[in-house]
Amino acid sequence: MTSMLSFALLWFVAVVTPGPNVLLIGSSAVALRRRESLLTVAGILCGTVVWGSAGFFGVGLLFRAAPWVYLGLKLAGGGYIVYLGARLILKGGEHPAALPAATRGAGRRAFRRGLMTQLSNPKSGAFVATIFAATMPQDAPLSAGIAAVCTMVAISGSWYGLLAWGLGLARVKAAYLKARRGIERASGALFVFFGLEIALRK
Repeated sequence: MTSMLSFALLWFVAVVTPGPNVLLIGSSAVALRRRESLLTVAGILCGTVVWGSAGFFGVGLLFRAAPWVYLGLKLAGGGYIVYLGARLILKGGEHPAALPAATRGAGRRAFRRGLMTQLSNPKSGAFVATIFAATMPQDAPLSAGIAAVCTMVAISGSWYGLLAWGLGLARVKAAYLKARRGIERASGALFVFFGLEIALRK
């Protein structure tokens, strides 16, 4: 129980710390219908399950044994996030995280972007592996790993869902529309920053 509480606390801190996921959800919530912004959250949660499972089964050992795998994931993932930011800066008024909500397949695109944004950050996998190593005993049973991944999803889903709901309120969207271009450029610049930080940081 103590290990699980420590794990949950560390993951909560990681989730609420601003990063690509928070930025994507925020920008999606004000630019899309609530359904699409929640599908973005669902994509991120699926990515969380992947990284959580990988962390429990020892992705950290893989990264240490084959550092080129981690390097390749960093460069590819960082490049993808930089690409999202560049589109947001350069596309006059078009939101990179979604086409208009009425477009056929907008939900699938929203889900895919959430999933890819989460999976494109190998630092998430390394961090998850670290907190598993720090809080779980080496002989932790499979049930402990499943409980930990469920905890990750519950914490992430609660926080990201709250963000998507709150930022999707009509008055928030109205304020966004008044300053849309400046907000999109600032968001794009932050995406580029996060992407470069993922790709270049050791």
